[in-house]
Amino acid sequence: MNTLSMKKAQQGFTLIELMIVVAIIGILASIAIPAYQDYTLKAKFSEVVTVGKSYQTAVAVCAQELGTVTGCSSGSNGIPATQATTHVASVAVTNGTITVTPTATTNAAATLVLVPTLGVGALTWAKTGSGCLTSTPALCKE
Repeated sequence: MNTLSMKKAQQGFTLIELMIVVAIIGILASIAIPAYQDYTLKAKFSEVVTVGKSYQTAVAVCAQELGTVTGCSSGSNGIPATQATTHVASVAVTNGTITVTPTATTNAAATLVLVPTLGVGALTWAKTGSGCLTSTPALCKE
């Protein structure tokens, strides 16, 4: 009976089993943390894109009324002055070109620039800016 009680007292995980579990958790964390950081950055930058889209509407109305994008600037012709939100530091519109600058906590290096091209019966937009071209192009994808 004495040997049977000793076997029950020694039950549990071995050191190697615990080390394997810790290694697996470390591998999963090394994959999950960068993916989560990218996800949160995209979520914050989506507000920058949304604010830009609201200004696109204002520029489109201005271009339709004037027949050109020249003169479609911040604070004139129905285009609102700069707008600041939680993730947007400022918005500037000059002759239809919209520049949305995010806050430092969002991604200050990823400025969104929307450039209009007035065609026959249509206004098309090109997304440019440091965030869309170089630093993190995935931010500007829809």
